[in-house]
Parts: sequence; C-alpha cells; structure tokens
Amino acid sequence: MIPADLKDLLLPGSLGFFLLTLVPGLLLLFRRKDGGRAGRMWVTGLVLAYWVLSTPIAALALVRLLTPHVPPVMSKADARGATVIVLLGAGMDVQESRGGSYGAPTREGSVRVLEAARLHRLLGVPIIATGGLGSSQYSESGLMAHQLEQLGVAADQIIKEEKSSNTRDHALFVPPLMKQHGFERFVLVTSQQHIARALGAFRAVGTDPVPSTPEVYVARGSGLEMFLPSRAGLAVSERMFYDLLGRVYYKSRGWV
Repeated sequence: MIPADLKDLLLPGSLGFFLLTLVPGLLLLFRRKDGGRAGRMWVTGLVLAYWVLSTPIAALALVRLLTPHVPPVMSKADARGATVIVLLGAGMDVQESRGGSYGAPTREGSVRVLEAARLHRLLGVPIIATGGLGSSQYSESGLMAHQLEQLGVAADQIIKEEKSSNTRDHALFVPPLMKQHGFERFVLVTSQQHIARALGAFRAVGTDPVPSTPEVYVARGSGLEMFLPSRAGLAVSERMFYDLLGRVYYKSRGWV
C-alpha cells in the first residue's frame, strides 16, 4: 500500500506533484550553460500546465477524453430491472484535535450521495452505502447514510457495508451482501472519473452493474467561470489523474 503522502507527490494536479516537479526547473535557472533558459522554459511550462488543468473547461474535456460515455439512469427502463442502488464512497475529510476526530464529506462523495438519493426517489429501491474507513464519529458508509437521511431517504432503506477501504474491496464485499438481501441487478453510483475502474472491478467478479454518475462540474457564476482557473477545476483534473493511475495499477493486478 502506497502512503497517502507519497501518492500526492506522484499525482499530477496535486500541490505535492507541482512542488516536486518545480524543483528541477528552479535548479536549471542557475545553469550557466544556457543562462537559465531551460529552467525558465521548465517553470513556465509547468505553471501553464497547471493553469490549464485548473480551468473547468479543460478539466471537463480531460474527463470526457479519458472516460467512457455513461448516460445517467433517468427512468425505470434505464435501470433495467435493478432492485438496489450501490453507492461507492469517495473518502472523507477527517479532522483531529486533542484525541477527538470528526469526519466531513468530500465534494466528490457528496455529489455521489446526491445521485443515489435522486435514483432512490426515481426507482423506489434501497441503497447500499459502501465504505469502512472514517473517523471515530462515522465510518464512510455511516457518513453517507447520514447524508442520505438528510436528503429524505428513510433509514430502513439504507444498508451499510463497513469493511471496504478501496474499489477492489467494494467489488468483493458488496455482491455477498446483495445475495444476503436477495438483490441481483443493481445501479452502480460513482463519479465519472472513477466509473471505468469501478465497472471493471465489479465485472471482474462476475456482476453486471448499470452505471449512473453525477455531474462532474456545475458552473455557478458567469460564463467566464468555465475558463478561469479554480481549485474546483483543478480537483476535477487531479481526480482524473488519480483514477487513471488507479486503472493502470488495477490492470497490473488483474482486478479489472
């Protein structure tokens, strides 16, 4: 298992990766051979790359280019007879102070919850929330269950799977839980960036989910917002690179 700090350093779009790749450029600025020209080109190229990746229009284009087209489930017919919704966790922000910890939802996790709640209203079927890592207050699935209840989903319509810590675990632990409750076909809810890896992992264990993803990015301001750098835009690109690397790793392990 790669430590989270090391993952950040290796992940394009992250602050850690930016700082790590900035160092060679800064060193090249002092090279006498070309008067620092290579260093200036390196630093300029890196800054421009991050500028582009942080604009929502470019981030969305990256996601569309690197992920399969997955139409969302918009009717009961689209669900193809699914009798349950499987909601995959997207991590949580855990804050700690003086022995206590508090888990808060991430943006990506929240939009997945919104999609699952929408599908529950549309289809009227239960939701399996899956994810075990968390804080002393909630497991990941427990936090999502709390969010779902706030969105009007009854507690008895939510089943929590609290052992999984990654996509591979989701694919291993959810099918037995579905069998235990008598479910067969299901709608799989996760982010667009994550859908290829998630579908591959579930299909590798013999299931055939119906995918449905939330919107990747929703503009809230003027039309210029899509062309201006933002933290949210960079987060979309960073997540895309994360799952792209995840797909390579899962393929090397034979998990997709």
